[in-house]
Amino acid sequence: MGDTLDVVVDLGDVGETAADAVLLKYAQGFHGADGAVSRRLEAAGVAMDAFDLLPGDHRFIDTRKSLSAPLVLFLGTVRLRQFGYHEIRQFSVRALQLLEPRNEVRHLACTVHGPNYGLDEDEAVLALVGGFVDAFQRGSGPRGLERITVVELNPKRVERLRKAMALGLGLTPGVEPLMGATGFRVLRTSRFVQALPMASAGANSNEKPHAFVAMPFAPELEDTYHYGILNPVKASGLLCERVDQAVFDGPIIQRIRDRIDTAKVVIADLSLANPNVYLEVGYAWGRGKPTLMLVRDVKELRFDVSSYRCLVYRNIRHLEEMLTQELQRIV
Repeated sequence: MGDTLDVVVDLGDVGETAADAVLLKYAQGFHGADGAVSRRLEAAGVAMDAFDLLPGDHRFIDTRKSLSAPLVLFLGTVRLRQFGYHEIRQFSVRALQLLEPRNEVRHLACTVHGPNYGLDEDEAVLALVGGFVDAFQRGSGPRGLERITVVELNPKRVERLRKAMALGLGLTPGVEPLMGATGFRVLRTSRFVQALPMASAGANSNEKPHAFVAMPFAPELEDTYHYGILNPVKASGLLCERVDQAVFDGPIIQRIRDRIDTAKVVIADLSLANPNVYLEVGYAWGRGKPTLMLVRDVKELRFDVSSYRCLVYRNIRHLEEMLTQELQRIV
């Protein structure tokens, strides 16, 4: 294994990434990119119908040219609602340990885990990359490993993940930015010390207070979340979590309950009058959680909450200003 490792975030499809191996999880079922890759493997004649990896188990699969990479490593994990920041960090450490005999692997591709099923986006990618860097500094991984690419389909998320990684690696001695600001080159040295944001991600994330955001996963509200809500939440020192119900199977309700139960504050955007958001507000009220309700147009409010205080925002900047003030009062 060399003395440097490039860690990069790239736009693309992990199945089309020209790497030597792809790392994916089996969270007692296939989800997202894991499921998309499994379907491509099955179409190429790989038997996936009896695929069953318990947490900690693993399986190497020859992709039979169904992917751009010749090899896939599936690593069994706990179910999605239990696969938190700590588990993500351990996942990446374990992956490099399993890949040690594979000296042909010089470039490993993977996806980020967490944002689509409720975890704080920044914390999730820092936990993933932090685990890789931990393992690299300990000498784990294939001897020829030179590059790890975190692949993401969403262009805006690519930019956000790069900024998060810069926060975790950018000011660390022994780290150099790569051309194009796509990632960083990490030097293996006994003096290497991760910056606090990355060192703590997955190590003590559960001790960090978080806000739970209830809102539709609708394209027209994505900027509202990432700029109007996320920025004030992070500025107030909280992790920011929300759950996409389309990602989950049966345990979705329990995941929502778990995260509302432990939230410092619940923020609910009632725009589009989504019934699931109203359900989450009702549960938060029942648990006595401080709840901030937002809406872009009072006409979108249903009678259930029309008599309660609701922040009506004109635009994203207005929302950011109002929410910053409200969070200062609560937090």
